[in-house]
Amino acid sequence: MEKYPKCSIIISVYKDTDSLDLILESLCNQTIIPDEIIISEDGNSIEMSDYVKVAKEKYKKLDINHLFQEDIGWRKNIALNRAIIASKYEYLIFIDGDCVPFDDFIENHLGQATKRIVLAGKRVELGENITREIRSKKLTVSKLTNNYWLYVIKLINDKTRHLEDILHISYKSFLSPYIKKEVNYIIGCNWSAFKEDILEINGFDETYTLPSVGEDVDLGWRFRGLGIELKSCRYNANLVHLYHKKRFDSSQGIINNAILKKNFDANKFFCDNGIKKKDIC
Repeated sequence: MEKYPKCSIIISVYKDTDSLDLILESLCNQTIIPDEIIISEDGNSIEMSDYVKVAKEKYKKLDINHLFQEDIGWRKNIALNRAIIASKYEYLIFIDGDCVPFDDFIENHLGQATKRIVLAGKRVELGENITREIRSKKLTVSKLTNNYWLYVIKLINDKTRHLEDILHISYKSFLSPYIKKEVNYIIGCNWSAFKEDILEINGFDETYTLPSVGEDVDLGWRFRGLGIELKSCRYNANLVHLYHKKRFDSSQGIINNAILKKNFDANKFFCDNGIKKKDIC
């Protein structure tokens, strides 16, 4: 029997308890159950707190830990660093609270877990109509992803993005090494690494106080700078992203890219404002 590392899965959430319930239902039915679930809330809503109490009773086979913080703007990186510190196990898997894993998602991360290697996956971005069916329980993510060829036309008509990433093959398959994966960057909603490797770059840079860049792009170049390589788990460890209206401000990218460039030019692979704070005295 293959031996897998013990793992904590960290789920970034903000108020959306319906999506979180779909995720926990999926995790409860994985081919390998994660050893710990950390709900990393960038906020402190009563609705989320009440839901977690219910979820702990509903999904008794899951070890659920809920972390929260004051809701004073986008502080996802701070929340994630707190989750890393709180995690009990050696291997960490990161997903977002609007992304539901395929049935063998955990197994396909753990089966390829290697020290000094970061696994980077992708996501299928579902359209509005299929997302509505999933949220209303008319269709399960498991049924959709295990029989995706039956839904291809429907997915296309629903303006699914990155539909090619619904293609699924286990890392155990002899075909897996021959499939062109072409992912050499981290997407924040689907990646994993050994905790010790994440600590080597000092976790997430809390200087980023706006979405994008700081939760994924920034990690990738810092890992590589310290000799920690990225490996694709595309088509192996799959998940679906539930539709919601995008709230993107182009000015956020300008601000974040300026922070990235400053650190990149200085070869600052171990960030000053991460899990450990630089002593400025």
